[in-house]
Amino acid sequence: MEVEDSYWTVPALEWGRGDSRVIRRATYLDIVKTYIEDVHRLRTTGEVPSLTIYEMLLMIPGGGGQRLGQRLDRAEANGSLAALALLPGPWHDAKTREDKLRLLKLDQVAQEEGMHTQLYAAYQLRYGDRGLSSNIAVPSVVMHSNSTQKVRENEKPNLFDSANVVKVIGRVIVADAEDAERIARIHVRKEPNFGGLMDSIISTVDNEHWRQQRQHLIEAFMPLSSLAKIMPVSLARAKECSERLREMAEKGPVDMSNFLLHEAQAQLQLALLGVPEEIMEETNAGIRQTFMLSPDAKIGHLSEAMKGLMKLAREDASVALPSDGCPVRGPLSRALQTGHFASSTDYGNLLLILFAGHDTTGHTMTWLLFELARHPEIQQQVQEEVDHFFASLCGRDPSYQDLSGFDLLDRCITETLRLWPAVANGTFRQLQFGEDLKGVGGQVQLPKGTFVTVTNWCRHRNPELWGADADTFNPWRDFSQQELVRVGCPMAARTPQSARFSPFAHNPRSCLGKNFAQMEMRLILSYILGQFSFSLAPPYDSLKDVELKVAETDSLKFRGINKGGTMGPMDLERGGSVCSGERFQIALKLHVQPRRA
Repeated sequence: MEVEDSYWTVPALEWGRGDSRVIRRATYLDIVKTYIEDVHRLRTTGEVPSLTIYEMLLMIPGGGGQRLGQRLDRAEANGSLAALALLPGPWHDAKTREDKLRLLKLDQVAQEEGMHTQLYAAYQLRYGDRGLSSNIAVPSVVMHSNSTQKVRENEKPNLFDSANVVKVIGRVIVADAEDAERIARIHVRKEPNFGGLMDSIISTVDNEHWRQQRQHLIEAFMPLSSLAKIMPVSLARAKECSERLREMAEKGPVDMSNFLLHEAQAQLQLALLGVPEEIMEETNAGIRQTFMLSPDAKIGHLSEAMKGLMKLAREDASVALPSDGCPVRGPLSRALQTGHFASSTDYGNLLLILFAGHDTTGHTMTWLLFELARHPEIQQQVQEEVDHFFASLCGRDPSYQDLSGFDLLDRCITETLRLWPAVANGTFRQLQFGEDLKGVGGQVQLPKGTFVTVTNWCRHRNPELWGADADTFNPWRDFSQQELVRVGCPMAARTPQSARFSPFAHNPRSCLGKNFAQMEMRLILSYILGQFSFSLAPPYDSLKDVELKVAETDSLKFRGINKGGTMGPMDLERGGSVCSGERFQIALKLHVQPRRA
């Protein structure tokens, strides 16, 4: 949102994109003011906002680059760009103010087009002395907010604390494997750039508040006591989704990105939240369209869904956690009931799970099918493993422990998380004390408060860490046991991680929902791969033998689109230009053929 020190400085631009985008014409100033006031009420009275941050992003008008000069001047004056002088990067080539503004605009457009991870990889290869292992510094345009801070007892937040403030900062991209692992483990304080998620578990900058949330919410994700108990709900949906796919395949190529995102959203609502199926079906598409900033999204759909789901989570007496001593149902909704956190925390966590709880999982399954369609010989071997898995059950339904019977499927999922990390950004942190990083010719000390990104994209594709075939899909790669993702066995509860590999971030601030994601992926993929074969449909068939590079910065070429913090496959039929008010979209068309009658 176009906000500086006061939201009153926002230019009053007339804004209207038709009935599918806004209900009435209004100045963007009025929209920003309403959002800030709504968030303030949430943080002080508990009232659910009338708009989410994602709907705000849908309505941002163009022309944001017109005030980059003011932000640059402010950043240089307050020292926000100090890191840019300490490490290699493009800033060293910016000799004039115009050069600096050009770099900031390039960063801003790359973020809007979802290709900033590729841009940063290109910077590493150009300016670093160690290729994709180079730690570099880049100028970045960000939105920070004090709404990521915990609301203290007897302390009423200032109204402006609820705003998202546009700033220019110097960002350090931490790509050296040893540095990345150390910083992620030690510096757990987050950067305040997820203001729309309030002070949720992923966004709070209060470390003690994060620990309290994690300690409470983790019960909902325990493998045997919780996930194994709700697995019948996930299993029933996996069976249903295979029948749904059969009906869709009869009509021609299927957008498997849309299909799998739908199913991942269904899984989390039905199993984790305990939402009735009719409400899930009513809200599913609209929620996802808003998160994806789709041109088909309708303003108000996500915010209305949030109001209804918050009410259900607060009032549904039938949901239960393992500690309740009764059958487990909708454990995450029950955790929201019993947490006794502020309304802003509960709201942020529910919005987070609706987004990250489906988006990351859906993208991972989509990327896996993309690679299996490009490698039919591997697809056939996975299908043979799936056939053997179901044959070993002798007609009964699989249990949670049975999911440990996969090996090649586990390897394919692990390799997909490496090659196409759904969270390509990695994790955003703020140094809690001064820290030494590898620089050109030796160690460089970064001061306390430096904003760092422990990136996944370049580490996961670094040939120095993975070999010369780092840009290719190879499930037989030499993964360590600590890196392989498993389900249904003693290793399943741990975080798959190493210095070179962190698809769920490193402990202790790793992804809380990883165990549920692994369970639902095994169920959905085993049922659809057992019944169908997949091949690339036009225009994606042109990608059959193309090597997709880590530093592809041609915005019109096929690549991962990093939108909202997660990366899915580029829609080749409906791309779009950010400059004309459109956005690059996510899609993947595949031919789906039944394997047996």
